[in-house]
Amino acid sequence: MHRLKTKNSFIFVFAVVYLFSLSGCVSMHTNAIGSGDLKNYKRVYIESLAKDEFQIYSALAFEMSDMGMEVVATPNDPPKENDLVIKYSYEEGWDFTPYLQSFQFQFIDAKTGRILTTQSYKSRGIWHGVRDSRLESAFNELRKKNGFPQSTQFN
Repeated sequence: MHRLKTKNSFIFVFAVVYLFSLSGCVSMHTNAIGSGDLKNYKRVYIESLAKDEFQIYSALAFEMSDMGMEVVATPNDPPKENDLVIKYSYEEGWDFTPYLQSFQFQFIDAKTGRILTTQSYKSRGIWHGVRDSRLESAFNELRKKNGFPQSTQFN
């Protein structure tokens, strides 16, 4: 009987430790520099990456269009008032399958080169989904801080 209790206690402790290890760390930050108000911008150029396995470019294009901005294929030269440039980067993780571990967005006033807003997201482990739920969290935080309704992209 004592041996059965010890075995059950071991299984319980193992299960608790395992669940805590799955909880992982998620950090997400949206930092507005200056006014950081994206509502003042009408046109956006997104600098694409040569490799974009998680199709972040298309997700950004959808969001900006949904927020009322015209997404253009080439930047205006010279930049006009209310032109925005978005730069992004990401890191891939591996947990039995590739997943979007972290990403960063920079929203830059095209005319002045001033960074308006930065957005970063980092999470280790696949339990937060491979891509969509991570991007949705970041987009919803960005939208909330800039007075836009929640994203409809992932519904």
